[in-house]
Amino acid sequence: MKKVFLVAALAVFGMSQSDAQVKFGVKAGPQITNLIGDDVSDDKEAKVGVNVGGYANIRFSEQLAFQPELLFSLQGNKQTEKEEVLGTTTTLESKNNLSYINVPLMLKWYAYEGLNFEFGPQVGFNVGAKNETTMKISNNNGTITTESDGDIKNIETVDFGLNIGAGYELPMGLNFGLRYTHGLTNIVKDFDAKNSVIALGVGYTF
Repeated sequence: MKKVFLVAALAVFGMSQSDAQVKFGVKAGPQITNLIGDDVSDDKEAKVGVNVGGYANIRFSEQLAFQPELLFSLQGNKQTEKEEVLGTTTTLESKNNLSYINVPLMLKWYAYEGLNFEFGPQVGFNVGAKNETTMKISNNNGTITTESDGDIKNIETVDFGLNIGAGYELPMGLNFGLRYTHGLTNIVKDFDAKNSVIALGVGYTF
């Protein structure tokens, strides 16, 4: 993974910086997050999160730019189990809520005017990992709800991933993007579960 970041850095600094145009912007948007891997339950479900932060767009030519970003991202997944026995229904919903500070390093290719495609690695730093569980027991007498939460143990503090996406930028500075992030490292030590995120971003370049 370190080689990927080294190649990205060399690609940027190897370009002529004398003609580079640097602009800054902010972005935010919803995202669909999940966990993938052999140790993830088959009952897994995606959950809705958000991403918000800023970026620097370093334009080297009409078609090529480098865009480092700093984003706060809410990720994770959820799963629901339901069981019915003798007229009593037990529903168990579990949510893994993961908070990251992500640093994507994106190489952007402008194919036509504002239409662009992007690819690049990212490193994420976990700043929060909690599990929330809600159990509901229902029968003819009513419903009993029990809630509990706690920290996820053995969470990895650093998360590497690869991004690919596409976007469109308007001349006024408003821009839109769709990005997929595929995690490369497990979120928990010795547990095959990686982040998977589809994010929509709406931004403005000053």
